Amino acid sequence: MSPDKSHTTAKVYQLKVSLRAISPLIWRRLLVTSDTAIAHLHRILQIAMGWEDVHLHRFRIHGKDYGISRMGGIPFADNPHDVKLSAFKLRPSERFLYEYDMGDCWQHDLRLERVLPRNPATPYPVCIDGAGDCPAEDRGGPPGYRAFLAEHSSPLEVLQAREDARLVAQRLLDFQNGGPRPTIDDVAFMAALDRMRDRLEQVPSAFDRRAVNVALRTVGEGTPCTSASK
Repeated sequence: MSPDKSHTTAKVYQLKVSLRAISPLIWRRLLVTSDTAIAHLHRILQIAMGWEDVHLHRFRIHGKDYGISRMGGIPFADNPHDVKLSAFKLRPSERFLYEYDMGDCWQHDLRLERVLPRNPATPYPVCIDGAGDCPAEDRGGPPGYRAFLAEHSSPLEVLQAREDARLVAQRLLDFQNGGPRPTIDDVAFMAALDRMRDRLEQVPSAFDRRAVNVALRTVGEGTPCTSASK
């Protein structure tokens, strides 16, 4: 595949990225240039969705796999820094697949919604819309995440979370008013803290479009892919 020769003539692709098998839908709408390399698109998707780039990945485009080769992972025939989106000659409404974490199997549908002229005043890439918080890493894929949501929205779990918050708040208020300092010997207090800590560790990564775009600015156009962080 031959990449675009002129950066200035690149078009802009409006892509809708949707995470499969999750409801309500987790999605992002991105503007990227047609000369975006596969390696760079991987970085963009990691930031936009909220992943941590700690697992293997691949793109499936026109029946062929592309991505960044890693030790012990999937070998790819093409250099991902040389393969540009423009080489696939995508048409509006055409889709391709981005898969992240071969164990959990998070599959993303990428659909080309529109091809737009480049706006010199717009910094690319940019996230222009989206909804839904990113699941935590190693959650067990869509089935595990659905089970997690069901468990943590059950009446008993909601009641337990309220009771834990009430107990911890009461202990702290008592201490502020001159009562004893909460210690590790307070079994009920420590158990409530442990449950609260577990819930925080499992909370999905909140989608904040402004924060996403700040992170995308630091990446810029065509920057080599490095490990993403939330």
